[in-house]
Amino acid sequence: MIKIYDAIIIGSGAAAYGAADWLFKENITDIAIITENRLGGTSRNTGSDKQTYYKLSMDGFVPDSPYKMACDIFEAGCCDGEKMYLQAVNSTRCFLRLCDYGVDFPRDKFGGFPGYKTDHDNTVRATSIGPLTSKVMTEKLENVVLEKNRTPIFDNRQVVEILKDGKKAVGVAVLNTETEAFECFYAKNVICATGAPACVYKNSVYPESQHGMTGILLEAGVRLCNFSQWQYGMASVDFRWNVSGSFMQVIPRFVSIDGSGNEFDFLNDSFETAEEMCSNIFLKGYQWPFSFERAEKSSRIDIAVHNEIQKGRKVYLDYTKNPKGFCFDRLDEEAKHYLEKNNVTGNTPIERLEKLNPKAIEVYLNQNIDISKEKLRIAVCAQHNNGGVYTDNNCETDVKGLYVIGEAAGTFGLARPGGTALNDTQVGGLLCARHIKEKTQIHDFNIPCADFDKYKEFVIDSGVDYSEIKTKMSACAAFLRNHEGCAALLEEIDRLLTAYPLKHKSLSDYFYDKDMLLSAKALLETIIGEMPLAGSRGGAVFIKNGQTVKENPTYRKYLTLTENGAVSFVEAKPVPQTDEPFEKYLNRT
Repeated sequence: MIKIYDAIIIGSGAAAYGAADWLFKENITDIAIITENRLGGTSRNTGSDKQTYYKLSMDGFVPDSPYKMACDIFEAGCCDGEKMYLQAVNSTRCFLRLCDYGVDFPRDKFGGFPGYKTDHDNTVRATSIGPLTSKVMTEKLENVVLEKNRTPIFDNRQVVEILKDGKKAVGVAVLNTETEAFECFYAKNVICATGAPACVYKNSVYPESQHGMTGILLEAGVRLCNFSQWQYGMASVDFRWNVSGSFMQVIPRFVSIDGSGNEFDFLNDSFETAEEMCSNIFLKGYQWPFSFERAEKSSRIDIAVHNEIQKGRKVYLDYTKNPKGFCFDRLDEEAKHYLEKNNVTGNTPIERLEKLNPKAIEVYLNQNIDISKEKLRIAVCAQHNNGGVYTDNNCETDVKGLYVIGEAAGTFGLARPGGTALNDTQVGGLLCARHIKEKTQIHDFNIPCADFDKYKEFVIDSGVDYSEIKTKMSACAAFLRNHEGCAALLEEIDRLLTAYPLKHKSLSDYFYDKDMLLSAKALLETIIGEMPLAGSRGGAVFIKNGQTVKENPTYRKYLTLTENGAVSFVEAKPVPQTDEPFEKYLNRT
């Protein structure tokens, strides 16, 4: 007899476990989790100086409301106001649940939750438990889901296909990476919580274990929303980690080294004075993502780092020395006030970091990297996909019964306050669990059979190396986007996909490479279809015929949808307002 679950959840990060727990709270308990690597993924393996969780202000002293929070995120442009309100109005419930599960967010003596300013934000909604916020979130949720709720988890299963009955998702086909056998899992609902298509870039802060499955979702028939809108920022590359916040606020030295070992204090050339340079390094702490609007300000640093790497040099942060020309008394008032307020007046960047955030140093020590003695190699890396799969307010895609939550979903627009992604992992699970509970359950559907015969004669050998595609994506389709380069790369990927399948090292690599090519193709199609009209904006500069295309701000009012390679624009819904009387809700049946 074939087992049919009420819901299958793909992934094993904060979004996946959050969804499983919300389903249990809705008394939907016949569920299972499928993951290709339980200990992999972004939630468990990435962070920053003090990884941020963004929520409604709860310190008791700062006026705030869900409507205000939604408007603040919405105003950046290209995002749906109703979805932003859902993010805001459900943030407190999701946040306090994490506190109940043991995520020990800081509190003041009155029980309030103090906050701080994060990137793309002027409030104090941000909170953190340190560099490993999402890791601890994942572990606490995992303990509830696997130990308390006893949800079954099927590890080492790589999803290769969404199974459908007509236009409805009814399960998944997977490759068991231990046995190399194909298996099918059937369910009334499928929830995808697999993160962004981290596979498309070489320069990436995503852990190597993070891949995503956007290509598979595209094959299932979903649309994409704002897929071109990514967030890029500086990160260490030997150990992938964001160097935001405290890493910048202590004002380290930037240095590049050529093949002969010569060192260059290259950043001085990008600013008129050393004082301006040092103040902008400080500002990078909470202006860490590259921003086209700051391309002549703090984001000049990202461009300078990128240009040095294009020269064939390696770029490092040096915490043992101050930048050339550094003088504490000549910093701008914002930087001086912040550092003095926190008693961070050491003689070197590492001394200042030891005072400001010693946990940030420990992150690297745990990887056998001692930044008090050695330089830290960096690059400008892909960090977050603000877009993704298009979903409705219940997180359901165009394929009925197929939900996408977390970073895989196209929730955010041009810019998002740091930490909203962690709030999103929890709200998304709540919304789809509530919808699954409320909708009429369809118990009968045709059981489709996945066609695995086409792989029986598959030749496994050294295969084709597709890593060069990732290198080219980082060169022409990351935060600096060249129209001609994107067009040429799209033609190359089309040729590769036309010739697919080719020989591969393994069945697993066959599906990984195909997913990467499909995801990269969709990204290039979106860039080419959107950016000649909308111009440079958000986290990217668009260059055509050697000239930077200026932003057309009219397009901030629209979402960019991609379907079968075609791009269209849909007007974004505003943040909702209501003056309905309380009794309407009190008397609701």
